[in-house]
Amino acid sequence: MENQNSGFDRNQLIGFVLIAVIMVGFGWWQSKNMPEPVPQETTEEVVDVPGSSETTEEVTATLAAEVVDSNAFVPQEITVENEDLKLTYSTLGAQLVRAQIKGYQTYDSAEVMIVNNNQVWDIKLPGEAALSTKEFNVVSQNATSLVMSDGATQVEVNLGETGFLASYTVKGTSSAAGKPELFWERTAYRTEKGISNERIYSTYAYKVQEDGDVENLSGRGGDDAEDVGAVNWLAQKQHFFSYIVHPSEGFSAANVATVNGTDEDESIVKVYTSNATLNQSVNGAYSLPFSVYLGPNHYQTLKQYDQDYEKVINFGWGIFGWIGRGVVVPIFNWLEGYGLSYGLIILIMVLIIKGAMSPLTFASYRSMAKMRVLKPELDKLTEKFGDKDPVGKQQATMALYRDAGANPLGGCIPVLVQMPILFAMFRFFPASIELRGESFLWATDLSTYDALISWDAHIPILSSLYGNHISIFTLLMTGSTILYTRMNQQMSPSTGNAAQMKQMQIIMYVMPLMFMFVLNSYPAGLTYYYFLSNIVTFGMQWGIRKSVDDEAILAKIEAKRAQPKKKKQSKFQARLEEMQRQQNLNRSQRRK
Repeated sequence: MENQNSGFDRNQLIGFVLIAVIMVGFGWWQSKNMPEPVPQETTEEVVDVPGSSETTEEVTATLAAEVVDSNAFVPQEITVENEDLKLTYSTLGAQLVRAQIKGYQTYDSAEVMIVNNNQVWDIKLPGEAALSTKEFNVVSQNATSLVMSDGATQVEVNLGETGFLASYTVKGTSSAAGKPELFWERTAYRTEKGISNERIYSTYAYKVQEDGDVENLSGRGGDDAEDVGAVNWLAQKQHFFSYIVHPSEGFSAANVATVNGTDEDESIVKVYTSNATLNQSVNGAYSLPFSVYLGPNHYQTLKQYDQDYEKVINFGWGIFGWIGRGVVVPIFNWLEGYGLSYGLIILIMVLIIKGAMSPLTFASYRSMAKMRVLKPELDKLTEKFGDKDPVGKQQATMALYRDAGANPLGGCIPVLVQMPILFAMFRFFPASIELRGESFLWATDLSTYDALISWDAHIPILSSLYGNHISIFTLLMTGSTILYTRMNQQMSPSTGNAAQMKQMQIIMYVMPLMFMFVLNSYPAGLTYYYFLSNIVTFGMQWGIRKSVDDEAILAKIEAKRAQPKKKKQSKFQARLEEMQRQQNLNRSQRRK
Protein backbone atom coordinates (compact mmCIF):
# COMPACT_ATOMS: atom_id res chain seq x y z
CA MET A 1 0.00 0.00 0.00
CA GLU A 2 1.39 3.34 -0.98
CA ASN A 3 1.99 5.83 1.74
CA GLN A 4 -0.22 8.99 1.45
CA ASN A 5 1.36 12.51 1.77
CA SER A 6 -0.47 14.32 4.64
CA GLY A 7 1.00 17.87 3.94
CA PHE A 8 0.44 20.47 1.20
CA ASP A 9 2.04 19.71 -2.14
CA ARG A 10 3.87 22.40 -4.12
CA ASN A 11 1.01 23.15 -6.51
CA GLN A 12 -1.47 23.68 -3.66
CA LEU A 13 0.91 26.01 -1.85
CA ILE A 14 1.48 28.06 -5.01
CA GLY A 15 -2.33 28.31 -5.51
CA PHE A 16 -2.96 29.65 -1.98
CA VAL A 17 -0.19 32.22 -2.32
CA LEU A 18 -1.57 33.46 -5.66
CA ILE A 19 -5.09 33.77 -4.18
CA ALA A 20 -3.75 35.77 -1.21
CA VAL A 21 -1.76 38.07 -3.51
CA ILE A 22 -4.82 38.67 -5.70
CA MET A 23 -7.08 39.50 -2.71
CA VAL A 24 -4.59 41.88 -1.11
CA GLY A 25 -3.97 43.56 -4.45
CA PHE A 26 -7.72 43.94 -5.12
CA GLY A 27 -8.29 45.40 -1.68
CA TRP A 28 -5.48 47.92 -2.20
CA TRP A 29 -6.77 48.90 -5.64
CA GLN A 30 -10.37 49.27 -4.35
CA SER A 31 -9.31 51.52 -1.48
CA LYS A 32 -7.42 53.75 -3.86
CA ASN A 33 -10.25 54.05 -6.38
CA MET A 34 -13.21 54.28 -3.90
CA PRO A 35 -15.26 57.57 -4.22
CA GLU A 36 -15.34 59.96 -1.17
CA PRO A 37 -18.41 59.22 1.06
CA VAL A 38 -21.18 61.88 1.10
CA PRO A 39 -21.89 63.20 4.72
CA GLN A 40 -25.32 62.06 5.91
CA GLU A 41 -27.61 63.69 8.63
CA THR A 42 -27.69 61.57 11.72
CA THR A 43 -31.15 60.22 12.45
CA GLU A 44 -32.26 58.43 15.55
CA GLU A 45 -33.07 54.84 14.76
CA VAL A 46 -36.30 53.55 16.20
CA VAL A 47 -35.85 50.04 17.41
CA ASP A 48 -38.84 47.86 17.91
CA VAL A 49 -38.00 46.42 21.31
CA PRO A 50 -39.74 43.15 22.03
CA GLY A 51 -42.44 43.72 24.69
CA SER A 52 -42.85 47.44 23.91
CA SER A 53 -46.48 48.75 23.98
CA GLU A 54 -45.97 50.77 20.77
CA THR A 55 -45.26 49.36 17.35
CA THR A 56 -42.96 51.00 14.86
CA GLU A 57 -46.00 52.27 12.92
CA GLU A 58 -47.50 53.85 16.06
CA VAL A 59 -44.26 55.60 16.95
CA THR A 60 -44.03 56.93 13.40
CA ALA A 61 -47.62 58.27 13.60
CA THR A 62 -46.89 59.97 16.93
CA LEU A 63 -43.81 61.68 15.51
CA ALA A 64 -45.85 62.89 12.55
CA ALA A 65 -48.55 64.30 14.84
CA GLU A 66 -45.92 66.17 16.85
CA VAL A 67 -44.66 67.80 13.69
CA VAL A 68 -48.22 68.98 12.90
CA ASP A 69 -48.87 70.20 16.49
CA SER A 70 -45.69 72.27 16.46
CA ASN A 71 -47.43 74.55 13.99
CA ALA A 72 -50.67 74.82 16.03
CA PHE A 73 -51.75 77.91 18.06
CA VAL A 74 -50.29 77.96 21.57
CA PRO A 75 -52.14 80.38 23.94
CA GLN A 76 -50.10 82.86 25.92
CA GLU A 77 -50.93 84.50 29.24
CA ILE A 78 -50.19 88.21 29.69
CA THR A 79 -50.46 90.15 32.95
CA VAL A 80 -51.30 93.79 33.55
CA GLU A 81 -51.37 95.25 37.04
CA ASN A 82 -51.35 98.36 39.20
CA GLU A 83 -51.09 98.94 42.96
CA ASP A 84 -54.50 97.39 43.66
CA LEU A 85 -55.32 94.90 40.92
CA LYS A 86 -53.53 92.19 38.94
CA LEU A 87 -55.21 90.83 35.78
CA THR A 88 -54.04 87.95 33.60
CA TYR A 89 -55.47 87.47 30.09
CA SER A 90 -55.14 84.58 27.64
CA THR A 91 -54.54 85.19 23.95
CA LEU A 92 -57.12 82.47 23.28
CA GLY A 93 -60.35 84.47 23.16
CA ALA A 94 -58.84 87.44 25.05
CA GLN A 95 -60.29 85.83 28.18
CA LEU A 96 -59.62 87.06 31.72
CA VAL A 97 -58.26 83.92 33.39
CA ARG A 98 -57.08 85.35 36.73
CA ALA A 99 -57.85 88.47 38.75
CA GLN A 100 -56.16 89.09 42.08
CA ILE A 101 -57.45 91.81 44.41
CA LYS A 102 -54.30 92.99 46.15
CA GLY A 103 -54.20 93.74 49.86
CA TYR A 104 -56.87 91.19 50.76
CA GLN A 105 -56.69 87.57 51.87
CA THR A 106 -59.23 84.81 52.31
CA TYR A 107 -60.16 83.43 55.73
CA ASP A 108 -57.43 80.79 55.33
CA SER A 109 -54.73 83.36 54.40
CA ALA A 110 -54.75 82.79 50.62
CA GLU A 111 -54.80 85.55 48.00
CA VAL A 112 -58.25 86.79 47.03
CA MET A 113 -58.61 85.61 43.41
CA ILE A 114 -62.05 86.72 42.27
CA VAL A 115 -61.25 85.03 38.92
CA ASN A 116 -59.03 81.97 38.78
CA ASN A 117 -59.87 79.88 35.69
CA ASN A 118 -63.46 79.80 36.92
CA GLN A 119 -65.38 81.88 34.40
CA VAL A 120 -66.63 82.16 30.86
CA TRP A 121 -66.96 85.71 29.52
CA ASP A 122 -67.99 85.54 25.87
CA ILE A 123 -69.19 88.11 23.36
CA LYS A 124 -70.92 87.08 20.13
CA LEU A 125 -71.70 89.47 17.31
CA PRO A 126 -74.39 88.78 14.70
CA GLY A 127 -73.00 86.45 12.05
CA GLU A 128 -69.61 86.20 13.77
CA ALA A 129 -67.78 83.51 15.71
CA ALA A 130 -67.76 83.81 19.50
CA LEU A 131 -64.92 85.85 20.96
CA SER A 132 -63.70 82.88 23.03
CA THR A 133 -62.80 80.94 19.83
CA LYS A 134 -60.55 83.62 18.34
CA GLU A 135 -56.76 83.26 18.39
CA PHE A 136 -55.03 86.53 19.25
CA ASN A 137 -51.49 87.80 19.09
CA VAL A 138 -50.07 90.49 21.36
CA VAL A 139 -49.72 93.77 19.48
CA SER A 140 -48.45 95.91 22.36
CA GLN A 141 -48.11 95.66 26.12
CA ASN A 142 -46.87 97.59 29.12
CA ALA A 143 -47.41 97.36 32.87
CA THR A 144 -51.02 98.62 32.84
CA SER A 145 -52.26 98.11 29.26
CA LEU A 146 -52.55 95.39 26.65
CA VAL A 147 -53.58 95.22 22.98
CA MET A 148 -54.36 91.90 21.22
CA SER A 149 -55.46 91.24 17.65
CA ASP A 150 -56.25 88.31 15.39
CA GLY A 151 -56.20 90.47 12.27
CA ALA A 152 -59.95 91.09 12.21
CA THR A 153 -60.79 91.72 15.89
CA GLN A 154 -58.84 93.84 18.36
CA VAL A 155 -59.12 93.82 22.17
CA GLU A 156 -57.69 96.59 24.36
CA VAL A 157 -57.29 96.40 28.15
CA ASN A 158 -56.33 99.42 30.25
CA LEU A 159 -55.81 99.92 33.98
CA GLY A 160 -55.25 103.14 35.87
CA GLU A 161 -52.19 103.61 38.05
CA THR A 162 -54.38 102.79 41.04
CA GLY A 163 -57.90 101.54 41.64
CA PHE A 164 -59.98 98.51 40.81
CA LEU A 165 -61.52 99.68 37.51
CA ALA A 166 -60.38 98.38 34.12
CA SER A 167 -61.51 99.25 30.60
CA TYR A 168 -62.06 96.42 28.12
CA THR A 169 -62.77 97.38 24.49
CA VAL A 170 -63.54 95.08 21.55
CA LYS A 171 -63.14 96.53 18.03
CA GLY A 172 -63.64 95.16 14.55
CA THR A 173 -65.95 95.01 11.56
CA SER A 174 -69.20 93.07 11.71
CA SER A 175 -70.50 91.09 8.75
CA ALA A 176 -74.14 91.51 9.81
CA ALA A 177 -76.24 94.12 11.60
CA GLY A 178 -77.66 93.57 15.07
CA LYS A 179 -76.92 93.72 18.78
CA PRO A 180 -74.05 91.72 20.32
CA GLU A 181 -74.77 89.26 23.11
CA LEU A 182 -72.80 88.54 26.26
CA PHE A 183 -72.74 85.17 28.01
CA TRP A 184 -71.19 85.42 31.48
CA GLU A 185 -70.81 82.56 33.93
CA ARG A 186 -68.61 82.35 37.01
CA THR A 187 -68.18 79.94 39.90
CA ALA A 188 -67.51 81.96 43.05
CA TYR A 189 -65.18 80.27 45.49
CA ARG A 190 -65.27 80.76 49.24
CA THR A 191 -63.36 83.66 50.81
CA GLU A 192 -65.00 83.98 54.27
CA LYS A 193 -65.13 81.80 57.40
CA GLY A 194 -68.91 81.82 57.62
CA ILE A 195 -70.01 80.03 54.44
CA SER A 196 -73.74 80.32 55.24
CA ASN A 197 -73.56 84.10 55.61
CA GLU A 198 -71.35 84.43 52.56
CA ARG A 199 -74.00 82.65 50.51
CA ILE A 200 -76.77 84.86 51.95
CA TYR A 201 -74.93 88.08 51.08
CA SER A 202 -73.75 86.90 47.63
CA THR A 203 -76.13 87.66 44.78
CA TYR A 204 -76.68 89.48 41.49
CA ALA A 205 -77.18 93.23 41.66
CA TYR A 206 -78.15 95.46 38.74
CA LYS A 207 -79.13 99.05 38.00
CA VAL A 208 -82.48 99.35 36.24
CA GLN A 209 -82.36 101.79 33.33
CA GLU A 210 -85.98 102.90 33.62
CA ASP A 211 -85.92 104.33 37.16
CA GLY A 212 -82.23 104.17 38.11
CA ASP A 213 -82.88 101.92 41.13
CA VAL A 214 -80.32 99.31 42.11
CA GLU A 215 -81.98 95.98 42.84
CA ASN A 216 -80.83 92.54 43.97
CA LEU A 217 -81.88 88.96 43.62
CA SER A 218 -82.88 87.44 46.96
CA GLY A 219 -79.43 86.01 47.70
CA ARG A 220 -80.51 83.50 50.33
CA GLY A 221 -80.72 80.56 47.97
CA GLY A 222 -80.38 79.66 44.36
CA ASP A 223 -82.48 81.98 42.23
CA ASP A 224 -84.33 80.75 39.17
CA ALA A 225 -83.56 82.50 35.91
CA GLU A 226 -85.09 85.95 35.98
CA ASP A 227 -85.52 88.52 33.22
CA VAL A 228 -84.47 91.86 34.70
CA GLY A 229 -85.10 93.95 31.58
CA ALA A 230 -82.91 96.83 30.48
CA VAL A 231 -80.11 97.53 32.97
CA ASN A 232 -77.07 99.80 33.06
CA TRP A 233 -74.76 97.21 34.59
CA LEU A 234 -74.64 93.74 36.11
CA ALA A 235 -72.77 92.94 39.32
CA GLN A 236 -71.83 89.53 40.67
CA LYS A 237 -71.65 90.49 44.33
CA GLN A 238 -69.76 88.04 46.55
CA HIS A 239 -70.32 89.30 50.12
CA PHE A 240 -67.27 91.59 50.49
CA PHE A 241 -66.17 91.69 46.82
CA SER A 242 -67.87 92.51 43.53
CA TYR A 243 -67.30 91.86 39.84
CA ILE A 244 -69.21 94.52 37.87
CA VAL A 245 -69.56 94.60 34.06
CA HIS A 246 -70.74 97.93 32.67
CA PRO A 247 -71.08 98.43 28.87
CA SER A 248 -71.00 102.08 27.87
CA GLU A 249 -74.59 101.84 26.54
CA GLY A 250 -75.80 99.29 29.08
CA PHE A 251 -77.82 96.16 28.32
CA SER A 252 -81.15 96.24 26.50
CA ALA A 253 -82.16 92.95 28.14
CA ALA A 254 -80.64 90.54 30.65
CA ASN A 255 -81.50 87.18 32.15
CA VAL A 256 -79.70 86.27 35.39
CA ALA A 257 -79.64 83.30 37.74
CA THR A 258 -77.66 81.96 40.69
CA VAL A 259 -77.21 78.48 42.15
CA ASN A 260 -75.99 77.94 45.72
CA GLY A 261 -73.11 75.64 46.51
CA THR A 262 -73.93 72.46 48.39
CA ASP A 263 -73.23 71.45 51.98
CA GLU A 264 -71.07 68.64 50.61
CA ASP A 265 -68.75 71.14 48.90
CA GLU A 266 -68.34 74.26 51.02
CA SER A 267 -65.60 75.62 48.76
CA ILE A 268 -68.24 76.91 46.30
CA VAL A 269 -70.35 79.89 47.32
CA LYS A 270 -72.48 80.35 44.21
CA VAL A 271 -72.55 79.84 40.48
CA TYR A 272 -73.59 83.01 38.63
CA THR A 273 -75.04 82.86 35.12
CA SER A 274 -76.30 85.61 32.83
CA ASN A 275 -77.29 86.07 29.20
CA ALA A 276 -77.49 89.71 28.19
CA THR A 277 -77.97 91.73 25.00
CA LEU A 278 -75.95 94.91 24.64
CA ASN A 279 -77.91 98.09 24.09
CA GLN A 280 -75.74 98.93 21.06
CA SER A 281 -76.29 97.94 17.44
CA VAL A 282 -73.35 97.13 15.16
CA ASN A 283 -73.22 97.35 11.38
CA GLY A 284 -69.79 97.38 9.84
CA ALA A 285 -67.01 98.92 11.90
CA TYR A 286 -67.77 98.80 15.62
CA SER A 287 -66.29 99.51 19.04
CA LEU A 288 -67.70 97.93 22.21
CA PRO A 289 -66.29 99.61 25.33
CA PHE A 290 -66.82 98.09 28.80
CA SER A 291 -65.91 99.26 32.29
CA VAL A 292 -65.08 96.37 34.60
CA TYR A 293 -64.83 96.67 38.38
CA LEU A 294 -63.11 93.90 40.31
CA GLY A 295 -62.64 94.96 43.90
CA PRO A 296 -63.88 95.27 47.49
CA ASN A 297 -67.39 96.30 48.52
CA HIS A 298 -66.07 99.38 50.28
CA TYR A 299 -68.71 102.11 50.28
CA GLN A 300 -66.46 105.12 49.65
CA THR A 301 -64.37 103.27 47.05
CA LEU A 302 -67.45 102.28 45.04
CA LYS A 303 -69.06 105.71 45.43
CA GLN A 304 -66.11 107.54 43.83
CA TYR A 305 -66.94 106.04 40.42
CA ASP A 306 -70.29 107.90 40.43
CA GLN A 307 -72.23 105.02 38.84
CA ASP A 308 -74.22 103.92 41.92
CA TYR A 309 -71.87 100.97 42.34
CA GLU A 310 -71.96 101.58 46.11
CA LYS A 311 -75.59 100.46 46.14
CA VAL A 312 -74.53 96.84 45.62
CA ILE A 313 -74.00 97.07 49.40
CA ASN A 314 -77.53 96.35 50.54
CA PHE A 315 -78.38 98.38 53.66
CA GLY A 316 -82.03 97.43 53.42
CA TRP A 317 -85.05 99.04 51.83
CA GLY A 318 -86.85 102.28 52.65
CA ILE A 319 -85.99 104.06 55.87
CA PHE A 320 -83.55 101.31 56.91
CA GLY A 321 -81.37 101.90 53.85
CA TRP A 322 -81.59 105.66 54.28
CA ILE A 323 -80.42 105.45 57.91
CA GLY A 324 -77.62 103.06 56.93
CA ARG A 325 -76.26 105.22 54.10
CA GLY A 326 -77.17 108.65 55.49
CA VAL A 327 -76.44 108.26 59.22
CA VAL A 328 -74.53 105.11 60.15
CA VAL A 329 -71.91 105.16 57.35
CA PRO A 330 -70.96 108.87 57.85
CA ILE A 331 -70.64 108.42 61.64
CA PHE A 332 -68.59 105.24 61.17
CA ASN A 333 -66.27 106.86 58.58
CA TRP A 334 -65.84 109.94 60.78
CA LEU A 335 -64.76 107.87 63.78
CA GLU A 336 -62.59 105.65 61.57
CA GLY A 337 -60.66 108.75 60.50
CA TYR A 338 -59.25 109.14 64.01
CA GLY A 339 -57.48 105.78 63.76
CA LEU A 340 -59.39 104.25 66.66
CA SER A 341 -59.77 100.51 67.14
CA TYR A 342 -63.01 99.17 65.72
CA GLY A 343 -64.14 97.88 69.11
CA LEU A 344 -63.86 101.44 70.45
CA ILE A 345 -65.58 102.87 67.34
CA ILE A 346 -68.59 100.61 67.92
CA LEU A 347 -68.74 101.67 71.59
CA ILE A 348 -68.69 105.37 70.65
CA MET A 349 -71.41 104.79 68.03
CA VAL A 350 -73.61 103.25 70.75
CA LEU A 351 -73.02 106.25 73.03
CA ILE A 352 -73.78 108.74 70.23
CA ILE A 353 -77.04 107.03 69.24
CA LYS A 354 -78.15 106.51 72.84
CA GLY A 355 -77.27 110.12 73.66
CA ALA A 356 -79.37 111.37 70.74
CA MET A 357 -82.25 109.21 71.96
CA SER A 358 -81.93 110.22 75.63
CA PRO A 359 -84.68 112.95 75.65
CA LEU A 360 -87.22 110.44 74.32
CA THR A 361 -85.92 107.78 76.69
CA PHE A 362 -86.28 110.06 79.72
CA ALA A 363 -89.80 111.10 78.68
CA SER A 364 -90.69 107.43 78.24
CA TYR A 365 -89.49 106.50 81.71
CA ARG A 366 -91.39 109.41 83.27
CA SER A 367 -94.54 108.19 81.52
CA MET A 368 -93.88 104.68 82.82
CA ALA A 369 -93.40 106.12 86.34
CA LYS A 370 -96.78 107.84 86.12
CA MET A 371 -98.37 104.60 85.04
CA ARG A 372 -96.70 102.85 87.93
CA VAL A 373 -98.01 105.26 90.61
CA LEU A 374 -101.49 105.02 89.05
CA LYS A 375 -101.51 101.24 89.29
CA PRO A 376 -103.46 101.11 92.59
CA GLU A 377 -106.25 103.20 91.08
CA LEU A 378 -106.20 101.10 87.90
CA ASP A 379 -106.64 97.99 90.06
CA LYS A 380 -109.66 99.63 91.72
CA LEU A 381 -111.24 100.26 88.32
CA THR A 382 -110.67 96.60 87.42
CA GLU A 383 -112.47 95.53 90.60
CA LYS A 384 -115.30 98.00 89.99
CA PHE A 385 -116.06 97.12 86.36
CA GLY A 386 -114.57 93.63 86.03
CA ASP A 387 -115.43 91.94 82.73
CA LYS A 388 -119.08 93.01 82.78
CA ASP A 389 -118.61 96.48 81.38
CA PRO A 390 -115.38 96.70 79.39
CA VAL A 391 -116.44 99.91 77.65
CA GLY A 392 -117.16 101.65 80.96
CA LYS A 393 -113.83 100.45 82.32
CA GLN A 394 -112.02 101.78 79.25
CA GLN A 395 -113.71 105.17 79.52
CA ALA A 396 -112.88 105.43 83.22
CA THR A 397 -109.26 104.41 82.54
CA MET A 398 -108.87 107.05 79.81
CA ALA A 399 -110.36 109.66 82.12
CA LEU A 400 -107.83 108.69 84.79
CA TYR A 401 -104.97 109.00 82.31
CA ARG A 402 -106.28 112.36 81.13
CA ASP A 403 -106.59 113.77 84.64
CA ALA A 404 -103.11 112.55 85.59
CA GLY A 405 -101.49 113.71 82.35
CA ALA A 406 -100.22 110.18 81.63
CA ASN A 407 -99.79 108.66 78.20
CA PRO A 408 -100.13 104.85 78.13
CA LEU A 409 -98.26 104.79 74.80
CA GLY A 410 -95.39 106.96 76.08
CA GLY A 411 -93.18 103.94 76.80
CA CYS A 412 -93.56 102.67 73.23
CA ILE A 413 -92.25 105.79 71.49
CA PRO A 414 -88.50 105.22 72.11
CA VAL A 415 -88.88 101.58 71.08
CA LEU A 416 -90.60 102.55 67.83
CA VAL A 417 -87.95 105.17 67.08
CA GLN A 418 -85.08 102.79 67.83
CA MET A 419 -86.42 99.94 65.70
CA PRO A 420 -85.26 101.41 62.35
CA ILE A 421 -81.81 102.02 63.87
CA LEU A 422 -81.58 98.44 65.13
CA PHE A 423 -82.56 97.09 61.70
CA ALA A 424 -80.11 99.47 59.99
CA MET A 425 -77.33 98.11 62.20
CA PHE A 426 -78.48 94.58 61.40
CA ARG A 427 -77.74 95.33 57.73
CA PHE A 428 -74.67 97.54 58.27
CA PHE A 429 -72.34 95.26 60.23
CA PRO A 430 -72.56 92.15 57.98
CA ALA A 431 -71.82 94.39 54.97
CA SER A 432 -68.88 96.35 56.45
CA ILE A 433 -65.63 95.23 54.85
CA GLU A 434 -63.85 97.63 57.22
CA LEU A 435 -64.37 95.09 60.02
CA ARG A 436 -62.95 92.23 57.93
CA GLY A 437 -59.89 90.81 59.66
CA GLU A 438 -60.09 93.32 62.51
CA SER A 439 -59.74 91.77 65.98
CA PHE A 440 -61.14 92.86 69.33
CA LEU A 441 -60.74 91.00 72.63
CA TRP A 442 -61.24 87.30 71.82
CA ALA A 443 -62.85 87.99 68.42
CA THR A 444 -60.20 87.59 65.72
CA ASP A 445 -62.45 88.94 62.96
CA LEU A 446 -65.34 91.31 63.73
CA SER A 447 -66.89 90.67 60.30
CA THR A 448 -67.74 87.07 61.20
CA TYR A 449 -68.72 85.10 64.29
CA ASP A 450 -66.39 84.78 67.29
CA ALA A 451 -65.98 81.05 67.84
CA LEU A 452 -64.27 80.80 71.20
CA ILE A 453 -65.67 77.27 71.45
CA SER A 454 -66.24 75.08 68.37
CA TRP A 455 -66.47 71.41 67.39
CA ASP A 456 -66.39 69.34 64.20
CA ALA A 457 -68.97 66.66 64.96
CA HIS A 458 -72.37 67.16 63.34
CA ILE A 459 -75.10 67.13 65.99
CA PRO A 460 -78.55 66.59 64.46
CA ILE A 461 -80.88 69.60 64.71
CA LEU A 462 -78.44 71.58 66.91
CA SER A 463 -75.80 71.91 64.19
CA SER A 464 -78.45 72.90 61.64
CA LEU A 465 -80.16 75.50 63.85
CA TYR A 466 -77.31 76.73 66.01
CA GLY A 467 -74.08 75.78 64.27
CA ASN A 468 -70.91 74.02 65.41
CA HIS A 469 -69.64 76.84 67.59
CA ILE A 470 -70.61 79.09 70.49
CA SER A 471 -70.38 82.85 69.97
CA ILE A 472 -69.52 84.55 73.27
CA PHE A 473 -70.74 87.97 72.14
CA THR A 474 -74.07 86.39 71.17
CA LEU A 475 -74.36 84.84 74.65
CA LEU A 476 -73.56 88.20 76.25
CA MET A 477 -76.16 89.90 74.05
CA THR A 478 -78.77 87.29 75.03
CA GLY A 479 -78.03 87.58 78.77
CA SER A 480 -78.12 91.39 78.70
CA THR A 481 -81.42 91.35 76.75
CA ILE A 482 -83.01 89.08 79.35
CA LEU A 483 -81.70 91.34 82.14
CA TYR A 484 -83.06 94.43 80.39
CA THR A 485 -86.43 92.72 79.83
CA ARG A 486 -86.70 91.80 83.51
CA MET A 487 -85.90 95.30 84.69
CA ASN A 488 -88.27 96.85 82.17
CA GLN A 489 -91.12 94.65 83.37
CA GLN A 490 -90.42 95.61 86.97
CA MET A 491 -90.67 99.30 86.06
CA SER A 492 -93.79 98.92 83.93
CA PRO A 493 -97.19 98.49 85.60
CA SER A 494 -99.02 95.25 84.81
CA THR A 495 -102.44 96.10 83.47
CA GLY A 496 -105.05 93.85 81.91
CA ASN A 497 -105.80 90.19 82.25
CA ALA A 498 -103.34 88.29 84.47
CA ALA A 499 -103.22 85.30 82.14
CA GLN A 500 -102.51 87.52 79.13
CA MET A 501 -99.77 89.35 81.01
CA LYS A 502 -98.13 86.05 81.94
CA GLN A 503 -98.17 84.93 78.31
CA MET A 504 -96.66 88.25 77.28
CA GLN A 505 -93.87 87.86 79.85
CA ILE A 506 -93.08 84.37 78.55
CA ILE A 507 -92.88 85.71 74.99
CA MET A 508 -90.57 88.53 76.12
CA TYR A 509 -88.16 85.99 77.62
CA VAL A 510 -88.38 83.51 74.73
CA MET A 511 -87.54 86.14 72.08
CA PRO A 512 -83.91 86.66 73.25
CA LEU A 513 -83.37 82.89 73.19
CA MET A 514 -84.67 82.73 69.62
CA PHE A 515 -82.32 85.54 68.58
CA MET A 516 -79.45 83.67 70.22
CA PHE A 517 -79.95 80.86 67.67
CA VAL A 518 -80.41 83.26 64.76
CA LEU A 519 -77.42 85.52 65.51
CA ASN A 520 -74.92 82.85 66.59
CA SER A 521 -73.38 82.82 63.08
CA TYR A 522 -73.66 86.58 62.48
CA PRO A 523 -70.70 88.99 62.73
CA ALA A 524 -69.20 89.54 66.15
CA GLY A 525 -69.35 93.30 65.46
CA LEU A 526 -73.16 93.13 65.29
CA THR A 527 -73.71 91.11 68.47
CA TYR A 528 -71.09 93.23 70.26
CA TYR A 529 -73.06 96.35 69.26
CA TYR A 530 -76.35 94.88 70.53
CA PHE A 531 -74.66 93.84 73.79
CA LEU A 532 -73.27 97.35 74.36
CA SER A 533 -76.64 98.89 73.44
CA ASN A 534 -78.36 96.75 76.09
CA ILE A 535 -75.79 97.63 78.75
CA VAL A 536 -75.99 101.37 78.05
CA THR A 537 -79.81 101.24 78.02
CA PHE A 538 -79.77 99.28 81.27
CA GLY A 539 -77.46 101.90 82.84
CA MET A 540 -79.66 104.78 81.68
CA GLN A 541 -82.75 103.02 82.95
CA TRP A 542 -81.17 102.37 86.33
CA GLY A 543 -79.97 105.99 86.61
CA ILE A 544 -83.38 107.44 85.71
CA ARG A 545 -85.09 105.00 88.07
CA LYS A 546 -82.94 106.30 90.91
CA SER A 547 -83.61 109.92 89.98
CA VAL A 548 -87.39 109.62 89.59
CA ASP A 549 -89.38 110.07 92.81
CA ASP A 550 -92.71 108.23 92.63
CA GLU A 551 -94.15 110.23 95.55
CA ALA A 552 -93.27 113.52 93.86
CA ILE A 553 -94.95 112.36 90.66
CA LEU A 554 -98.04 111.30 92.60
CA ALA A 555 -98.15 114.70 94.30
CA LYS A 556 -98.03 116.44 90.91
CA ILE A 557 -100.84 114.19 89.65
CA GLU A 558 -103.00 115.06 92.68
CA ALA A 559 -102.26 118.75 92.23
CA LYS A 560 -103.27 118.56 88.59
CA ARG A 561 -106.48 116.81 89.51
CA ALA A 562 -107.32 119.59 91.94
CA GLN A 563 -107.14 122.16 89.16
CA PRO A 564 -110.38 123.13 87.42
CA LYS A 565 -111.20 120.77 84.59
CA LYS A 566 -110.85 122.11 81.09
CA LYS A 567 -113.38 121.04 78.57
CA LYS A 568 -110.82 121.06 75.81
CA GLN A 569 -109.53 117.63 74.94
CA SER A 570 -106.95 116.36 72.48
CA LYS A 571 -107.91 115.15 69.03
CA PHE A 572 -106.70 111.67 69.96
CA GLN A 573 -108.95 111.56 73.03
CA ALA A 574 -111.88 112.92 71.02
CA ARG A 575 -111.44 110.22 68.36
CA LEU A 576 -111.10 107.54 71.03
CA GLU A 577 -114.31 108.65 72.78
CA GLU A 578 -116.12 108.78 69.43
CA MET A 579 -114.98 105.22 68.69
CA GLN A 580 -116.23 104.11 72.10
CA ARG A 581 -119.57 105.84 71.57
CA GLN A 582 -119.93 104.16 68.17
CA GLN A 583 -119.11 100.76 69.68
CA ASN A 584 -121.78 101.25 72.37
CA LEU A 585 -124.31 102.24 69.70
CA ASN A 586 -123.50 99.16 67.57
CA ARG A 587 -123.74 96.90 70.61
CA SER A 588 -127.17 98.35 71.52
CA GLN A 589 -128.43 97.82 67.99
CA ARG A 590 -127.29 94.18 67.99
CA ARG A 591 -129.13 93.57 71.28
CA LYS A 592 -132.34 95.01 69.86
